[in-house]
Amino acid sequence: MPNYSKTISPALLWLAIVALSGTEFLQNQWECLLIMFAALELVPRGLRLLGLPPQDWYAFAPIGLCAAYFFTNYWYLALPYLIWAVWLTIKEAIQILALKKIQLLDFVRVFALGYWATGATFVVFYLAGFSPLGFDPVIVSLTGAHFHVAGFVLAVMVYCLMREHPGTLTRTLGWATLLGMPLVAAGITGSQLGLPTILEQVSALGFVVFVLVVIWQQVDLSFQLKYSKTARYLWLTGAGCLLIGAGLAGVYALRFQFPIQWVSIPNMKIWHGTLNTLGFAWLSLIAWEATMNYEL
Repeated sequence: MPNYSKTISPALLWLAIVALSGTEFLQNQWECLLIMFAALELVPRGLRLLGLPPQDWYAFAPIGLCAAYFFTNYWYLALPYLIWAVWLTIKEAIQILALKKIQLLDFVRVFALGYWATGATFVVFYLAGFSPLGFDPVIVSLTGAHFHVAGFVLAVMVYCLMREHPGTLTRTLGWATLLGMPLVAAGITGSQLGLPTILEQVSALGFVVFVLVVIWQQVDLSFQLKYSKTARYLWLTGAGCLLIGAGLAGVYALRFQFPIQWVSIPNMKIWHGTLNTLGFAWLSLIAWEATMNYEL
């Protein structure tokens, strides 16, 4: 019997935070609310799918993270969240070194955790007022959001695809998972350091192609009758949200050659961020949990 309190409570808590956050926070820091949703709702689901169900006390870590956004002098309330992510990543990385034969699936699992830990690191950077390499604080915050969704959640999806449908295509997706986010991060960092922007554009467009293949795989799953209707509808809806989000990301990556006034960071973090977080990530994780018979 699914535990519906675990399914609903984090989302309801997040809605309460949104309702109480105030108009100014909603307008200026929407990506922060998406990060809170990821910490409360997406990360626990992703960890269960990776075979690492969070302990009951885990709930206090994202609650501390949420509190840190509203009590800016107490940014260290987010540290337990960061410490747990880093510790879990290191522990799992050490454990796979003891395996006689390390498989690509093992690397995808550890990289998923590493992306989560990286996202948590940038969240703490933002809360503490630290901007590495002189990045604008908004970019630091958005980096935290991207590593939670485009890093952690997308890697979890590929991990599930590799387990469910092992083959050449899913193995290729596995390798893309290991390379995609680091290359995009390197491209953005290069642009910040004054290197040619073409590096950022090529890496970003390559990541969009990777995402399109994931969408194709997820749409294919949605038409396989062996899965429940609920899971298939969620996969299909999630894939549609990701397709729109990927399209926006592709247009944004080409902003240097084809500038479009509407495609700006404020609009991107609302539309692109919301579609990817509440649409693709949340719905797809619920579908995978239902399919793999995890307790919701």
